[in-house]
Formats: sequence, C-alpha cells, structure tokens
Amino acid sequence: MKVTTQVYWLAFAALASFIGWIIYQADTGAKNTVFLLVESLPLGDKLGHIWLYGALAFLLNLSLALRQVRAKSYSIYWGSLIVLLFALLEELSQQFFATRTLDAMDLVADIIGVGLAEFLLRRKKSRSTSHD
Repeated sequence: MKVTTQVYWLAFAALASFIGWIIYQADTGAKNTVFLLVESLPLGDKLGHIWLYGALAFLLNLSLALRQVRAKSYSIYWGSLIVLLFALLEELSQQFFATRTLDAMDLVADIIGVGLAEFLLRRKKSRSTSHD
C-alpha cells in the first residue's frame, strides 16, 4: 500500500499542532503531564527535542516529495531547512519569555533530530533507487 502525500501532510499537521501546543504551554509556564513525564526521564528534554524535530522534518520532507535545495556540491531537503529555521527562531524567541530559558543544547538536539531524518530519508531514497 502506497501512502499518499495527503496522509503525510495530515501527519505533519498533527505533529506540528502538538509541538505548537507544547510551545504554548511552555511559554505560558503551564505544567502538564507531558512536561512531568519528560522531566522524569534522564535527558528527557533533549531526547524529546531530537524525536519531535526529527519526526517533524521527516514528515515535512515526505510531504514535499523529498525536494532539495542545492548549493554547489551540497544539498539539503527543503523540509529539513524549514524545520531547522523554525527551531532556530523558536529557540531564540525564548529570550522574550520569563517562563523560558534560551538553551543552545536544545538547538543542538533539534539539529541532531533533523540530521537523523535527513540520514534516514537519504538512505531510504538510495535503497529505493538501487532496486529500480
């Protein structure tokens, strides 16, 4: 069964909405079950950043049919670039909220997550083209 682009967009929208809700909760200083769970795990916050931003990039890249930006001999998927830009802006915005702290390691975790998504999608793409 082939998954359609609409399914990827729907999954992306759902995850983006969840991340938006998490950001809103953090910006307003709310405590909820998700935060309590993350705080109870060793490196829970960083692992959450890796998983959430990696999954977001993965789904957006699939939604965009793995379109790439090329610069000389390097390329990056558009979805990864968009998610990296969002992660940077979201992290920098935290300096304007008393309830948040600007944390460079959160951004590093976001970059790792997006990098993992890039790696997995490139590996998947090279496997599918080698079998054609």
